[in-house]
Amino acid sequence: MVQPTQITHANAPAAPKYSCVFRNHMFLAGDATEPTNLYFSAPYSEYDYGPANGAGVINVGFPIVQVKAFRNELYIFGSNSIKKLIGENVANFVLEQVTNDLGCLASDSVIEVGGDLLFLSQDGLRPISGTDKIGDVNLETVSKDIQSIFTDIVFDIDLEGLNAVLVRQKTQFRYFFKAADSQGIIGGFRPSQNGLSFEYGQLLGIEATCADSGYLGQYEFVIHGDSAGRVHRQESGNSFNGDPIFSLYQTPYLHMEDPELRKIFYSVSTYMRSEGDNSIVMSAVYDYEDFNTLSPSNYNLTTTGAAAYYNEVLYDSTAIYDGNPSPVQRTNIAGSGKAISLKYVTSSTEASHSIQGIVITYGVGDRR
Repeated sequence: MVQPTQITHANAPAAPKYSCVFRNHMFLAGDATEPTNLYFSAPYSEYDYGPANGAGVINVGFPIVQVKAFRNELYIFGSNSIKKLIGENVANFVLEQVTNDLGCLASDSVIEVGGDLLFLSQDGLRPISGTDKIGDVNLETVSKDIQSIFTDIVFDIDLEGLNAVLVRQKTQFRYFFKAADSQGIIGGFRPSQNGLSFEYGQLLGIEATCADSGYLGQYEFVIHGDSAGRVHRQESGNSFNGDPIFSLYQTPYLHMEDPELRKIFYSVSTYMRSEGDNSIVMSAVYDYEDFNTLSPSNYNLTTTGAAAYYNEVLYDSTAIYDGNPSPVQRTNIAGSGKAISLKYVTSSTEASHSIQGIVITYGVGDRR
């Protein structure tokens, strides 16, 4: 185990908050007494901040809230401005402006996932990603689909308490907050017709004062700590310390290319990947919950008989030797409407499951 060493060089900042390795230099920033200064060490020597050896300091012109290396550039984030540093050493380091119109509101929100550098800005989640033009930077908002949720976070939650963590095996990120009653954000990539697209969800019931992830051998560990001093491992087990896990997935409203034509719905085939036995409540909601349209009662889905995963279950009288790990749940439904949305709800300590696809069988009614 490598023992930590304190940086005591006279030219180094006394209490930096942020650090990053870039072009064989250690960069330090965020000292409260000099918030606009970006320090860098001598090449290959993170403890040496002597100018004669290639170290130096750059005043970026705004208080620094985070620094992150991305590809061949070092991005310096302020709350209302972003700059980037290019070059290889003190002889050719150049500071360039990225934008003066927006910045990063939460230091820990800056994460690299899916080939982009994401950060929480004033109007939601934005990426820094290279485009086809050399030196160009894309800052388009990628959270438009859940813009109201990010707006609530920006205005209602203490962003100093935001803690981000990557789940690399799932190409996924998670934002947690200190308050136990706050709702976190989970984001990831899903294949779509146009390549990869972002998908989002909300996290309930997790109080996180810090979070991190990494590999021990071939296994990824995702952990977070709480205000009671306990460390929790995510991606393990089927409960929150014995309490059931609540999950809800709702599809968008589907109108089958004609929002004015009434459809008569017959059945729903839910393609699921289940890691064990699950009991799921499914409901069909018509016409954006219009009180003039009657929606049917809830339906119960079960995955009893799904395949057991090798080395994750005990072989006994209840073990299933074979089966389909992606069972299709076919459910006859009743009712009609111009649009339909499906909800899937669980609250249990059962094995995890995911919904891979949905097929709806319907007939065409009249136009009203």
